[in-house]
Amino acid sequence: MDDPVWKTIEQRLLQIYSVPHNAAELQRRGSSPAAAVSSKLQEMRSGLAGVPKEENYVGPELFLRVVGPSNRAYSGEWWFDADLHENLEAAYSRIYFQAPDRKAAIRDMLRELLAVSKEWNQITEVWALELPPAERLLGYSAPGAPAKLFANLPLTQKGNRLLVGKARQIFFPVKNPLWVKLYQQLAT
Repeated sequence: MDDPVWKTIEQRLLQIYSVPHNAAELQRRGSSPAAAVSSKLQEMRSGLAGVPKEENYVGPELFLRVVGPSNRAYSGEWWFDADLHENLEAAYSRIYFQAPDRKAAIRDMLRELLAVSKEWNQITEVWALELPPAERLLGYSAPGAPAKLFANLPLTQKGNRLLVGKARQIFFPVKNPLWVKLYQQLAT
């Protein structure tokens, strides 16, 4: 039997996707709120290791998101704790790197820990979601599931492997885009 959290997420997503402007956009794309909910739930189930935990965050809080040229920064739903990035920065600050090599190492570790396939995201930038003091934001968090480095190739293909994931992923169905800003360039 499904955990009640999944039912709650399904109901919330259906409310969001049924708002008139969202429903109209989905219809323009040849979809519907119900189909969009089903697709998003499938994405969440495949991207998370286990049942997500509903969390109400109260600012000040800082969350980060990795994006590439074909990803959405402002409307992106998947974020992670800023501590992960800060810990990587601290760990790599002890090793002498040229700036481009350090950025590449951090990008590679973020890819590994967040299990972000190269087809999904080139990871050229890190964006921040700064939750202002006393503001509230509803999210769902769970460790990320492993994913293939090249999503569309079998693991037996030369160069493909499984990314470990395990870093806590946070799904925010709705957020204020005014809280989002560029945090760091990772392109070398």
